[in-house]
Amino acid sequence: MTGAPRESPPVVFLHGWCGRADEVDSIRAALPDRVLAPSWMPAGGDFDLETWPTEPDPDRRLEIAREFADGILERVRAAILDAGFVGATIVGHSFGGGMACLLAKDPRLAVRRLVLLDATVPMTPERRRECTDRMIPWVDRAATGGRLVAQAGWIAEASSWIPDFFSLEDQGEIRLQIERRLLFAPVVEAALSIAGAVQWSITESLESIACPVHGLAGDPGRMPVEDLIARRPDARIERIEGTGHYPHRFHPERTRAWLEAGPLPGLES
Repeated sequence: MTGAPRESPPVVFLHGWCGRADEVDSIRAALPDRVLAPSWMPAGGDFDLETWPTEPDPDRRLEIAREFADGILERVRAAILDAGFVGATIVGHSFGGGMACLLAKDPRLAVRRLVLLDATVPMTPERRRECTDRMIPWVDRAATGGRLVAQAGWIAEASSWIPDFFSLEDQGEIRLQIERRLLFAPVVEAALSIAGAVQWSITESLESIACPVHGLAGDPGRMPVEDLIARRPDARIERIEGTGHYPHRFHPERTRAWLEAGPLPGLES
C-alpha cells in the first residue's frame, strides 16, 4: 500500500537590496503552498544619524554598518522561526542570497536547500571594498548635509550605475519599477545595509553549509559563477542569457521551469 505523499517543504524567499517581497509573485506558481517572503528592507529613519561619528573614524563606521546589517539578519531569522519555517528551502536574490548563506549555517533553521538567484555569492574582497568605499560616504553626506540633500545626490549618481543591473536598454515596465525602487530607497538605510552586509562571512558560510546549493545566474549578471563553482564544486549552476541581474523578473517562465526541474522538484517521497 502506498502512503500519501508528504507535503512539499516550505520555501523562504528573500528579495534583494532595495527590493520588495512582491518579487516572489513572478515565480509563485513554481513554489509550494507554504511560502514566506519577508520584506526586510529598512525604512527611512530607521537609523539615527545622531549616532554617526562626526570625526573621521573608518573602523567605527564599518562597525556601525555591520551592526545595522546584523539587525536586518536577526529580524529575518526571527521571522522564519516565528512562522515555523524550519526545514525550508531558502531562495535568495542578490543581497538576499548572501543573507541566505548565513541563515543556512544556523542549525535551528535546518535549511534543506539553498537557491541563489544571481546572488553576489561568494563575496570577494574586491567586491567588499568596492561596496564599502561607495556606500559609507553616503551616510557621511546625509549626516553633514541632511537626508534630502543626500537623497538628491543619490538619485543623480545612481542613474549612472543602475544600468549595470540590466542586460538591455529597454526592458519595459518591470525595469522602470526596479529603477524607481533603487533610486528612491532611503539613502542612509540603503547604504548602511549593503556596507554592513558585505562584511558578513558569506563566503565562509557558503563553503561549509551541508545542504545542496543551486544557482541561476543572469548573463550578463552579477554572480561570480567561476568563483562559486571553485568554492562549491557540487553546486548546480545555470546561466540565462540576456537577463541581467533579475532572472526571476525578466525571465519568470524560465526561472519557474528551472526551479521545478532542479531546486524544487515537486513532492518528495
